Amino acid sequence: AHEVVITRGVVLPASGAERELELNLYYPREGGGYPLLLFSHGNWSSKDKYDRIIEYWVSHGYAVIAPDHLDCCSAVQGIFNSVRYGQLGLIAGRLDDLRRVLDRLPQIEQLQPAFAGKADPSRLALTGHSFGAFSAQQFGGAMAFDPETESFIPAAAPAVNAIVALSPPGPMFDTITAGSWQALATPTLVTTGSWDVQPQFWPDWRMHLMSWETALPGNKYALVVEGADHYLGNLICRPEREGPPQEDALRMVQLTTTAFLDAYLKGDEVAKAFLSSQQLTDTSGGFARLTAR
Repeated sequence: AHEVVITRGVVLPASGAERELELNLYYPREGGGYPLLLFSHGNWSSKDKYDRIIEYWVSHGYAVIAPDHLDCCSAVQGIFNSVRYGQLGLIAGRLDDLRRVLDRLPQIEQLQPAFAGKADPSRLALTGHSFGAFSAQQFGGAMAFDPETESFIPAAAPAVNAIVALSPPGPMFDTITAGSWQALATPTLVTTGSWDVQPQFWPDWRMHLMSWETALPGNKYALVVEGADHYLGNLICRPEREGPPQEDALRMVQLTTTAFLDAYLKGDEVAKAFLSSQQLTDTSGGFARLTAR
């Protein structure tokens, strides 16, 4: 495993109409040219609350950049910016943040010279949790819905090799609908758990699988972990909350997402065969089930 280096709070300066953007950089201490992952946090969460997932990826040979979005860091700020920009504004702002990270990679390397050469943007995956999972999926063809024009909004995002969507939303507000994923073509892994419910948004955990079920078929995978909730027992997204940690569920997510990334960013044929096999289901006794379509 690679030794993980984390540089927090790198500030990409404001430019023109763009706001200042704060980033975390995660990368292996030795070597360079690692596949690049961008990570998009969940609503009201932040770039700092997913280390248990991100550090695992980096230890297996990936470089990760995680920005803070407009809805980050607290309910107060999230609600304020939701009112100010609207749901479509927040969705568009997240895409702008992620595109800007890619566009400004040379500048990021200048700001943090130790990161220079660590990432290979030609091998790129978008990753995210919850609201951030939808942001990641937009780079593969998922679309928000504009209720005023009654039309879907293409994301015009750069092509990516793979998408990891941790607990992506089902239909939400009136801007993410049952049709939002019909053009999602990029290889995608969706994860959820049988306790992944929130009464106001997702009363049934299966709603998190809608993007997997309705995306274009081929190279689409779904991981379901028994007894896993939206935060893996507060190990991600809401680590300040108290509750029993779901370490076994986290381990299943770590292993499966890394196998998926190895398959599609490193061309690992053993990992790709694992994704379409019953190996995980069998060895975990059905605790974790991986399905391909």
